Amino acid sequence: MDSLQLIGINVDPGFYGRPIAHDDETLFPIYAACEKENAPVFLMSGPTTPDLRHNDPLAVDRVARAFPNLSLICCHAFYPQIDAMLGVAFRHENVFVSPDMYLFAPGGKRYAEAAKGFLSDQLLFGSSYPFRPIGQSITEFAGLRLPDEIAEKVAWRNAVRVLGLDIA
Repeated sequence: MDSLQLIGINVDPGFYGRPIAHDDETLFPIYAACEKENAPVFLMSGPTTPDLRHNDPLAVDRVARAFPNLSLICCHAFYPQIDAMLGVAFRHENVFVSPDMYLFAPGGKRYAEAAKGFLSDQLLFGSSYPFRPIGQSITEFAGLRLPDEIAEKVAWRNAVRVLGLDIA
């Protein structure tokens, strides 16, 4: 990965020519290579996937078990499968949840509530730009009134850690 200068990769298998699940074993060599290089994998899924059968957090559970040292960032947080996603993150410290605009969708506040407990080190802020204005996401995030320490983790510290960025 260093030769490609990648920080991580995005996998969105529900949109492939032949849609597959995130735990399809044809993806395992990619996951293994990323785990070896300490490069996180962004697992893209949510309600816009062409086939909702591929919006299954339980597939993330299988990948997290198979690759315990691989950081898995769940973009769109597999919304609306909130409880299953939270259950998977609870089981696996290497699973990070980024609900982005779905944090503010019906039921999405459960992600923020979980951040007040076990999810404080695993929740990542996302703006959903260009699908919604960045300012709107920041304003609504501030409106969650998370304790300062947790808000700071979610807003940027967790991302710095999982992406291995050198930011003081």
